[in-house]
Amino acid sequence: MEARESFFPTKLFGQETKRTCERIWRCLKKDKVITSIGIYGVKGVGKTTLAKLINHLVEQKTKSQVIWINVSQQCNIKVLQNDIAKSLGFDLIEEHDEEKRAIALHESFKEKNDFVLVLDDVLENVPLKMLGNPLKIEGGRLIVTSCLLETCRKMGCQREFRVKTLEAEESWSLFIEKLGNEMIIPREVEGIAKFMVNNCTKGLPFAIVTLATKLRELELSNVDEWRKAFEESFKEENNDVMKMLLYSFNSLKDEKLQQCFLYCCLYPEDEKISKDHLITRFVLEGLIDEQESREAEFEEGYEILNRLEGVCLLESGVNSVKMHSLIRDMALKITNENPMFMVKAGVQLNDAPKQDEWIENLDKVSLMRNKIAEIPEGISAKCPRLATLMLQQNYHLWKIPDSFFEHMKELRVLDLSHTCIEKLPDSVSELENLTALLLAFCWNLRSIPTLAKLESLQELDLSGTGIQTLPESLEALLSLKCLSMYAMRWFERIPIGILPQLSTLQRLVLSHHIDVQGEELEVLNELEEFQGRFSTIHDFNRFIRAQENEGCLVFYRILVGDYDGLGQMTQIEFNHGRISDKLVKCYGLGKEDEVLLLPQDIQHLKIESCNNFSTCLSDFLSCLYDSKDLKYFKVRWCKKLKYLMKVKQGQESVLFPSLEHLDLFELPSFVGIFDESETSLSPSIPLVGTFSLLRMIRIERCHNIKKLLPIDLCSNLRHLERIYVLSCSQIEEIIEDQANDGIVVFPKMTRITLWSLPQLKSICNGKMKCNSIKKVSIKECVKLRNLPLFFSHEEELKIPSTLKEIAINSSEKDWWESLEWDHSTTKIELQPFINYF
Repeated sequence: MEARESFFPTKLFGQETKRTCERIWRCLKKDKVITSIGIYGVKGVGKTTLAKLINHLVEQKTKSQVIWINVSQQCNIKVLQNDIAKSLGFDLIEEHDEEKRAIALHESFKEKNDFVLVLDDVLENVPLKMLGNPLKIEGGRLIVTSCLLETCRKMGCQREFRVKTLEAEESWSLFIEKLGNEMIIPREVEGIAKFMVNNCTKGLPFAIVTLATKLRELELSNVDEWRKAFEESFKEENNDVMKMLLYSFNSLKDEKLQQCFLYCCLYPEDEKISKDHLITRFVLEGLIDEQESREAEFEEGYEILNRLEGVCLLESGVNSVKMHSLIRDMALKITNENPMFMVKAGVQLNDAPKQDEWIENLDKVSLMRNKIAEIPEGISAKCPRLATLMLQQNYHLWKIPDSFFEHMKELRVLDLSHTCIEKLPDSVSELENLTALLLAFCWNLRSIPTLAKLESLQELDLSGTGIQTLPESLEALLSLKCLSMYAMRWFERIPIGILPQLSTLQRLVLSHHIDVQGEELEVLNELEEFQGRFSTIHDFNRFIRAQENEGCLVFYRILVGDYDGLGQMTQIEFNHGRISDKLVKCYGLGKEDEVLLLPQDIQHLKIESCNNFSTCLSDFLSCLYDSKDLKYFKVRWCKKLKYLMKVKQGQESVLFPSLEHLDLFELPSFVGIFDESETSLSPSIPLVGTFSLLRMIRIERCHNIKKLLPIDLCSNLRHLERIYVLSCSQIEEIIEDQANDGIVVFPKMTRITLWSLPQLKSICNGKMKCNSIKKVSIKECVKLRNLPLFFSHEEELKIPSTLKEIAINSSEKDWWESLEWDHSTTKIELQPFINYF
């Protein structure tokens, strides 16, 4: 759920709205008969804000789970089912039958018992039966927000509450608050200001905040500037909210900034649009000037989006932006004239627009996310100005006639991703101005026509297609910057000599089953983003040396070693917009003479199924000593590995100064993190900085380790938040402390989980101070005799105020009763926190 601070007040304005909120809350809290509530009112009046406040109250003051779903005006049952399933913690990808999907949702709702389903921005009746029949479950509640009272009633709401516009005084108070204390309206224009607020915004909180934000941005300094600003907003006698929003648009002044804003209306209503995706499109459309690097272009793109968010034309989410429906309506109105767009995105179209709808002055067309199955034979879109055609996510689209593209000579971006297209029309080969041909996940596409004439092509996305060989004349694309060939299951190999000819490549994404030779990529000096696999350490090292000497690699996801389907980076979500990791994964490597050379700025390292490694990982990865930026380190299924790092006599380098997550899994020979056999120093581990940013350590199924953390290291672990030790059959101590009298302080520790440790005798021989602890979970640790997590100070028991739960296996109540305590009342004081599971 995303807050909308840029559009709505952070608190409710208007006495009537506050009373409405109180009435709704009373219904939810006390009236068990009322299970469905409707909230209705005009757009921009604050229905969503009110519902979000109710949501917050439910989450803070009850045990109910809130499932918040945004419903676009053209609702799609399968999309809603997917969104609800995701909120409930599962997915429906494998099931296509809507009724069976609804049954699955119903069963999941039954497990929740107590929940509130919020359907926000509903225009027409949505059959609750197809959403899992939430009201048929005891403890299920429903809140619907809509512009129409009729919709609330059709949805079966037992009570409806209208959200009214603000009164004149309330509107003025909100305007002044959002304008800010630093801005003082001159008395001479205060009357004009009040007239504007009361008459132009119609008492809509959204419109009031938008106006105030815009005026604050202008930094007005005198009466004339204030008067001019207000007059600009009130030029036409029938000024309304739409015209007020147009004022914000026109004030952008920068034409490219305006075009970037208008581009966002090509997407369906309520769409959360990836920022990286948008910026990529801005570049391809020529809305961002060509820079020296892809990274610089993205920086300019983020600046554009920040400016649009700053004037309330876009609202920001997590790595995404969204258009408020009022603003999207305004953008669509603008694009009915100049530039001219045809936007029918996400409206469940079954048929493509007819011939007469493809008029000459169209600039952009978006038909994405519909149900179009084919472009009828004979249609020729006579659109000589058309620059953008978005047909993606028409999942049933399988046929486009050759005549369709004949008159689109200025087409720059063609997106056919996620369609069933079987063959590209030959006329695509004649689109000489095309900068992007996007065919991602067109599974049925087996071949594409020659690309010889597409000299302007900058991005080619073949990911997820059925293509078996490279398109003809790929090497002739001398402007190509981005080539994506991910998840191409039928594609075998890239012929030797092709990649070196694509010297302008900035982004290269390859399937992991495609083996790349290091020498093929050595000459790609402009490469900034790379995902792919090298089968040998030699090829990987060759690529890394070339990049560090002359290259400009910024982000990478690289697999080194074998590929058998398990070596995929399945835990890293693939992003078509941009690679944003610095990750290397070694999988199934045998014993080789050459030491692995890691990039100096690596942040994420995985070592898996490398069973022929030496007993100490640093013997093979000596560069670990210099990996100052490494944040995530995971080692799994390495049979011979005993240690991660060898501590040498006189060693001065700090080890893992930036590491945040350490994950060790199924290492049957593993003894400890550090091998100190070659040093006689005590303490031998460099203290200052080592593990100083570590937040989480997890060790599981490592059956040879007896002691996890040396006491000398613990003073560095000031940021440690979570420890998980699971199924390690020989471990005896979590913290090795032979002195038996120390106090170990973990100021940020929130969770300790110890499961299936039959030989564990001590967490720490001394005492542990964890003032931030929230949960301790212990199971099958039968030899553990005490919990040193809380200690007495001046004979007064100090239990951290953050403690929420001590989880104990329900079969081990006797073990809990037998624990020994330093303070006589400890067990009694801790009893309220015990939860047997």
